[in-house]
Amino acid sequence: MPSIPFENQAYDRFRATRYFSSLDGLRAISILAVIWYHVPELRLIWRTGFLGVHLFFVISGFLITTILLREKSEFGKISLRNFYVRRTLRIFPAYYLTLALFLVACLTTQELRGEPFAIYLHNLPSFLTYTSNWFVYPGGWGPGLPSARVIFVAAWSLATEEQFYLFWPWIVALSKRWFTPVIVMLVLIAANEIVKLRAGYSFFLTGYPLPILIINSVSTAICLGCIAAYAMHRKESFRAVYRVFGQRWSAPLFVGIMLIVSTIPNDAILHVFRMFYICLAMMFAVIACTIRSDHVLVSALSNKPIRYVGMISYGMYLYHPFGINITDRLFAFSKAWPALQFFFVAGSTVALATISYWTYERFFLRLKSRFSERSKVKTAEIALAAE
Repeated sequence: MPSIPFENQAYDRFRATRYFSSLDGLRAISILAVIWYHVPELRLIWRTGFLGVHLFFVISGFLITTILLREKSEFGKISLRNFYVRRTLRIFPAYYLTLALFLVACLTTQELRGEPFAIYLHNLPSFLTYTSNWFVYPGGWGPGLPSARVIFVAAWSLATEEQFYLFWPWIVALSKRWFTPVIVMLVLIAANEIVKLRAGYSFFLTGYPLPILIINSVSTAICLGCIAAYAMHRKESFRAVYRVFGQRWSAPLFVGIMLIVSTIPNDAILHVFRMFYICLAMMFAVIACTIRSDHVLVSALSNKPIRYVGMISYGMYLYHPFGINITDRLFAFSKAWPALQFFFVAGSTVALATISYWTYERFFLRLKSRFSERSKVKTAEIALAAE
């Protein structure tokens, strides 16, 4: 009896994996980086923490596409209704609660009354409809309008995610050939890079027509995550990918490359395509951390504290502005010691996200479980710590 090629055995193990524990660790790194960046005093020390959002995007594109592809492979079709019900139950409750909490904060906090509150009300329709990445500029909203910093500026990333959910499942479900969705993502990446190049590579644009704003808001990171899922889902491409990313040392190598590339200064050569290189490095890191479960970093990325932070990272992203505010009010002395300040901000945020997860979000998560792809499989549970 002929032996089964090692890559085929690895492929079977990958397809049987329902939970990628290492992604919890990457998600924890992502949210902690974002929190660091959003603390004004800490941002001066480390200016690239915002890139944590893009690592979230790569993970999201990879996991969502993997779920869709596995359901389509096992059953020949995708239940779009179940998909959208699950996403709604996971994303909407905590998001709209956050909008309500910001409204309460504006009404009860002296510093937020007046102009900041007016800007929040001005932007609220965009927040409610997940279009803030098109219409809300973080420094206010365009020339001649209020210039105070926008409350809940981080809503742009949730808008980007929701827009991705709106169209991508249809592409995967309706495509008859595997390469059609891949081509769609490559075209979106190219269009986004061209717009950014012509617009001076500005992250937020003002004064441009809506179609340009929409193209500029496309996430290259999400697109690359989707492409990674296709590369690993097909046996033929998986075998090629495994030869590079399937070694036990591949995870530390590519995670290290991701961290190094993320420090490229803004004025470096080829700055125009800097974000593309960074997102590509993130995609490589995600592949290396999921293609096998026994890589060198697995214990570091999947220990209990790290996995817990990864599990509640969505709530941490939503509530970390409140964690920053709590620290400013109760632990103002910590500003003199960056490490201590970060500890208090992260701790406050973990506490808020924990309360939300166990007393509020869990109710909707239990409802969500009723809409898994098919009752006899647990495809919806794949590493969906992206949940």
